[in-house]
Amino acid sequence: MRDSGYGSRQSPRPRGRQSLMSTVRSSRFLRRILVALCIFGFVGCGAAQREAQKRNKKAGFHHKLAAGYFHSKNIDLAIRELMKGLAFEPEHSKSRYLLGFILFGRKRYEEAISNFKRSLASNKGFFAARNHLGVTYLALERWQDAIDTLKPLLKEPTYTTPYHPYNNIGWAYLKLRRLDLAEKHLRMAVFINPKFCQGHRNLGLLAEKRADQPGAQQHFQEAVRRCPKIPSFHFSLGNLYCRSRQPDLALKAYKVCTERAGASALGRRCRARVELVGEGGCR
Repeated sequence: MRDSGYGSRQSPRPRGRQSLMSTVRSSRFLRRILVALCIFGFVGCGAAQREAQKRNKKAGFHHKLAAGYFHSKNIDLAIRELMKGLAFEPEHSKSRYLLGFILFGRKRYEEAISNFKRSLASNKGFFAARNHLGVTYLALERWQDAIDTLKPLLKEPTYTTPYHPYNNIGWAYLKLRRLDLAEKHLRMAVFINPKFCQGHRNLGLLAEKRADQPGAQQHFQEAVRRCPKIPSFHFSLGNLYCRSRQPDLALKAYKVCTERAGASALGRRCRARVELVGEGGCR
């Protein structure tokens, strides 16, 4: 009797079942790979994060040294420490800001702009960097760039010195001869901070643009009253007195300017005005 084959041979598995089991095994294998990759990625990301924190800490250390040197007026040493720190973390926001501030003081305005922008890119809430970026645009007479840069500060409720951007925007509008907008922003600056001398002086210059001599005199006198040690305010007041044919008052203002400004360029201008008015009055 022939063997029927039942039990003596293993029946072939259906193709569908083979395909299913192969898929399951593949899925398990893929899951293992994914788990391994996740673990490796987590470890790798953690290590990278720790390394970034280390670099940032070193940059912060050098920034503190640089700030100390800066405040003690050792500017070259401050720059050296900043460069050391930026070698560890090129986008360290505070270091970029301080470097920009130093470069601005040296009238290297384009380099200052680059550093202020990098400072802001790393920390969009760094208000001082934004304000000084706007001030640098003012120094370059890029009036509209200054306005566009500074306007966001007017909407920041946590910015503690909003009278600065109001004043700077007002000055830019004054230079663009948009006098109504200039007045709006300058008046807001002195409304927020009535002791803000520069705002009063700029309102005086605005009044002069409008041929408003009494208004100009009022604002210049207010600036001098609040900040008597600033020579440029006395110079502006002296010029106004000369234009309004008040040589005695002009001479007095120019003399104070000469004393306050010393051997500076402004001091030399004030001294020349003293001689001019003393010889023949205002001309």
